[in-house]
Parts: sequence; C-alpha cells; structure tokens
Amino acid sequence: MAILAAAVLSLAASCGEETAGPGTGADSDRPAEPATVSDLELTAEVAVMESFPVQLRGTLTVENRTDEPVAFDVGGCPAFLRVYRSAEGGPVWDQANGAVCTMILRTVTLEPGAVEIFQTPTAGAREILGDDLPDGAYRVAVYLALVNGEEHEAEAGDVELAINR
Repeated sequence: MAILAAAVLSLAASCGEETAGPGTGADSDRPAEPATVSDLELTAEVAVMESFPVQLRGTLTVENRTDEPVAFDVGGCPAFLRVYRSAEGGPVWDQANGAVCTMILRTVTLEPGAVEIFQTPTAGAREILGDDLPDGAYRVAVYLALVNGEEHEAEAGDVELAINR
C-alpha cells in the first residue's frame, strides 16, 4: 500500500465524457466550490465516462494566489478520488486505499499566479460501490496527497453510480 504523497506548503521560500466540476456537477443541485489551502486555490472536476458501469477520472487544478513562490512535495500518486454518500457524511470510498504508487518524490514550485494540474487514476463504479454500497447519487471530491501526509481536497460534484447486481 502506498503512502500518500504530500507536501508542506511553504509560502516564503473511449467513451463520451461529461465533466462535473465547479458549477457543472453532473447531477449536482449545488455547485462545487474551490478550496483554498494556505493561499493555494484547488479546483476539482470529475470526468464521467458514460459506459456501464460508468468510470470516473478526476482533475485537480492547483493555483498559487500569492505574490511569492509556493513549493510542496508530491509522490508518485499526487491526486486521488474520494466518494461520499451525502453532503454530511464521511467518505465511503477512497482511491488511495490499496493504491500502488512509485516512491518518486517531486517538488512542485508554483510562481505567483502559476497553475499545476494533477490527474487521478480512472476508477469504475464497480470498484467504488463494491458489494456494500447501493446504486445512487454520490458526491465526488479530488484531493492532493502531500508527502508529509497532508491531504487537501476540493469538491468535484455529484455523480450517479450503478452496477449490475
């Protein structure tokens, strides 16, 4: 099992696809809001590949909104999907559980106004729902996993998940 990659934010020194993201959730009643972490803005989207069962792939955009360069360390798997059953509940599935990642360490340095884009691996509804979760609407988030163990998450919207039972 891979250790989640993450970094301390140092402020001073195919199928058809739909995208759910800020203001465009696939089946969302509310827009996803960007998350701000130590002056970094994180915006997430999830591509819903319309097959049966559907597959999801997340994109996390990290923008430096400061006047100084920002550096953080990520590993071989810098971004993951996390799925929630409802707005109030905790996560019911986390892509990092059981993920196999390389031990590569990469320092990302973002100059003022710069952007870095991270992609998650693709995950299918069967993998997410398994034998225990019912078909239905789920809230999806994408998070940046830093080498130091920190996780910074941004909501990507709601999706409908279903599998043959």
